[in-house]
Amino acid sequence: MAQETAAEVSQRVQESLKDTPYACISLNKLSGGTANFVYRGTLVTPLEDGSKTIVIKQTESYVASSPDFKLAITRCEYEETILTALHDLPPVIRDGITVQTPRLYHFFPETDTQIYSDLPSSLDLKHYALKHPLTQAQCLRFGHAIGLWAKEFHSWAAAPEQEKLRESMKGNTARLELKYWLNYGARLIDTIGVFPDMLEGSRATFEALGKKVREELDSGEGRLIHGDFWSGNVLLPDILLTEEETPIKLFIIDWELSHISSRAFDLGQMFAELFQLELFKDIDAGVWLIEAFMEGYGDIDDDFAFRVAIHVGVHFVCWVSRIPGWGTKEQVKEVVEIGRDFVVKGWEKDRAFFEGTPLKCLFH
Repeated sequence: MAQETAAEVSQRVQESLKDTPYACISLNKLSGGTANFVYRGTLVTPLEDGSKTIVIKQTESYVASSPDFKLAITRCEYEETILTALHDLPPVIRDGITVQTPRLYHFFPETDTQIYSDLPSSLDLKHYALKHPLTQAQCLRFGHAIGLWAKEFHSWAAAPEQEKLRESMKGNTARLELKYWLNYGARLIDTIGVFPDMLEGSRATFEALGKKVREELDSGEGRLIHGDFWSGNVLLPDILLTEEETPIKLFIIDWELSHISSRAFDLGQMFAELFQLELFKDIDAGVWLIEAFMEGYGDIDDDFAFRVAIHVGVHFVCWVSRIPGWGTKEQVKEVVEIGRDFVVKGWEKDRAFFEGTPLKCLFH
């Protein structure tokens, strides 16, 4: 059967909702994300909570932006499982910043369609920082609140009350394997061939790291994590902030990669993406947000800090070299070199090295 076009998927989704409380006058495709078809729907009839719009996430057995890339459709079932549980995690509120997960209104398993609460006129944090100037005071508010939320989530997820949830999420092995492959498996080693002059000397460290992470994952070690925690999955209103204390609501979205592994993967991915704002665009807000995040998250031991630093480095090596349009070849090489040093020095547990980097806040 021929692959559906994006327009056909949209029409099918709207048709499937017509006899439900989520019937929509129209669907508008949202930017951001690549794996699923995501729309903002304007409701025929507002919901009981007054909402006039919803977010619709349609999952298919392939990557929406690249249909030849097949993905297990069960990812939406795991996302439904954790988001339903997250209804019990209270929002974090600090200095007028409210951080929460969107409400999952309904999941239609027969069509693999999820219905979420909407944050209208929103933008992800990555693109917000590229579009709007952020002062250090604003970064302190945002970063601290997000860090505090991450700490609350990780603590909540590790509590005895979530044992059943953790057992359920252990089944999301397809996403765990994808995460491993993208960061610590063949992709990490393959990148050596792209930058042989810089990376060949670190091959032994990369291989030992990949082996260690593989052993940890195979043993079932770790905690329940978001799994794709980065600035692109933090939504906030697309408005220019003129007052430091403006009340703002943030949504932490996109939970289909949630699985059992290291909390360092959540922090490392977030910090790597934020740090890139400075490295590629000379935007100081990235480092300010990292520092404020750690103030909110609180003290961590050195072993955890080194694992976070290693994951920042791995993200630079495996991802930055493959992001089109972010910087010049010279900038990309510089960031890959920084990533290599983070991996090697983190593996060697060289705390003094990190005292001279923006990651020094991990060790205080």
